[in-house]
Amino acid sequence: MKTTTHTRPRILFTGAPAGHDFSALKEVGDVTVKQGKEGLEHAEVLWVDCATTKPEHYTSLLRSALDAGKTVVLGRPDSAAREALAGLASLSLEEGATALLVTRDTDIATPSSYSVTALGSAPLDEPAVEHQSGGDKGAVTPPTPEARGPRLVHDADALKHDWGAMLEAHHHRARRSVGGPGLIPPTGVMYGIRTLSRSFPMTITHGSWSATSGKSQSTEAGFTSSFYVYRENGKASADYVVIRIQEATFSTGSLMVRADNAKGFWQFELQTECANNRSVGLISNSPGTTNGPGVGAQITLPVNVKLVQDGGCVPTHWSASHGPVPRSIEGWGLVNRSTVSTGRATWYYHQRDIWNPINDPPTQFSRWWAGMFDGGYGGRVKNHTSLAGASFTVETVAAWRFSASTIASDPNVRFTENLAMNYAAFANPSGTSNGHHQIAYYTSMISRSDSLTINLVSATDIASPCK
Repeated sequence: MKTTTHTRPRILFTGAPAGHDFSALKEVGDVTVKQGKEGLEHAEVLWVDCATTKPEHYTSLLRSALDAGKTVVLGRPDSAAREALAGLASLSLEEGATALLVTRDTDIATPSSYSVTALGSAPLDEPAVEHQSGGDKGAVTPPTPEARGPRLVHDADALKHDWGAMLEAHHHRARRSVGGPGLIPPTGVMYGIRTLSRSFPMTITHGSWSATSGKSQSTEAGFTSSFYVYRENGKASADYVVIRIQEATFSTGSLMVRADNAKGFWQFELQTECANNRSVGLISNSPGTTNGPGVGAQITLPVNVKLVQDGGCVPTHWSASHGPVPRSIEGWGLVNRSTVSTGRATWYYHQRDIWNPINDPPTQFSRWWAGMFDGGYGGRVKNHTSLAGASFTVETVAAWRFSASTIASDPNVRFTENLAMNYAAFANPSGTSNGHHQIAYYTSMISRSDSLTINLVSATDIASPCK
């Protein structure tokens, strides 16, 4: 394994110095082994192997490293490790991660800011098998044993990672939580930031067509979501406002086939969604529905807080603001499907040129198949929009207000992120070798829910003169 980083990080390893994890780390950085935090001041990364470290040491190790601005890697985190993280950072994640990378922002301007990158996961729900619809003759070919659905490439263990690149990517995200300076309030305001990052590499395999036999395609989806939590103590009962900013990236990688007789797999539908477990309604969501070439996510939201002014703490309405952040969606459409009353923020992106899956769903391919080919029967497969075969980043904003009474009963709120993406390929009779024009598509190729639970009270309980 060869790291892509320019410098080798200094890693303090706590746990049993054996196994594949440890061997991989020695190729990434300069590793020192200590059964504790001795020598932490000289390290940049504290690696805690939870399988061989005593649980009663977790809290002390985490606190020392995070307070010093170090990155902590919790390898194979158990329930005790997650509980220790929740106690210090006011956040908890669902079970299943094989490693957690954690950093605290020690900047005085953001006294309560933690970033977590979660790697690996519990197995996804079994993805739908591929569907193939016949075109001109109306035939439908059932999936064959070779035509299996997408395989998820789990980042199930550290050994398959370029840990240098993973640490560098985490450091970049930790330094720049998604959002902008307009979300950082004036001195005295009680607030906190919690950031969660995930990525999901996958491989599409396809064996039903002659053009795709023995070929595969690597794809990836991922997101970084920052939750800005504000305590509205500018009024008698302190409500809590949460603004969530997300960047989600979907990437096709190199297309499996790009010949005249068969092309794909293209991404044709993407969806990102966030909801909370308290059914608290949305007070803002962006961007809106559009068929234009560009879109921008933005928010301006008054928050009733106390801040330092003229030597004292003054209740006032301060406006949190962000954006608009321009994103190109040339040839695509966006539908904002958010449900305000239930607090579910949902955005659906779809191809619009040359194929619109809303008007022409894959299940009805026998009706509209001719529009995907040039030159009549046996004609070449048309190209799709550039975004359909490229890396595609979107940004969305959602906000909720949790009443003082709601939080008094339980300060922990779970936010669930969900990504979904659909892929399709097309072939003419010479590409399928079965006499038909066909589409092969995956419905909900990835549909992954990840939850982050934030203790809103603890997250905003900072050293402030305006409590």
